[in-house]
Amino acid sequence: MEKPKILPPTLREKHRYIVFEIISEGPIEYEDFSKSVWLACLSFLGELKTSESEVKIIRNLFNPRTQQGVIRCRNDATEHVRAALSLITKIGEKNAIIKVLGITGTISSAKRKYLGFTDLSNFEKFGEEEK
Repeated sequence: MEKPKILPPTLREKHRYIVFEIISEGPIEYEDFSKSVWLACLSFLGELKTSESEVKIIRNLFNPRTQQGVIRCRNDATEHVRAALSLITKIGEKNAIIKVLGITGTISSAKRKYLGFTDLSNFEKFGEEEK
């Protein structure tokens, strides 16, 4: 039995990464945030559009201290998901709004541009002088 062929990258669905910040009265837990995003998407987009947009909150990029994170969705659904995020007014029991910081095409550019992650390859070794 042969393995099914893998789709080439040109035929795969493209994704975008929405970088957000939560502005709230207090700290927000990941589970509460995830639940409110799903409820907002379902109420605004409906079940069909929510499933087609392939919304996924990337858990290991959600920082509870800075209240920032990344949501992945399909390329053609970024504006719909962004609109659904703007409709959130409560997360858990706390009043909160979600501010979209930007939309990128890769996780690494989202980290670099909006979340403050840096690549150490740009730094020189300590004690070396420029020639």
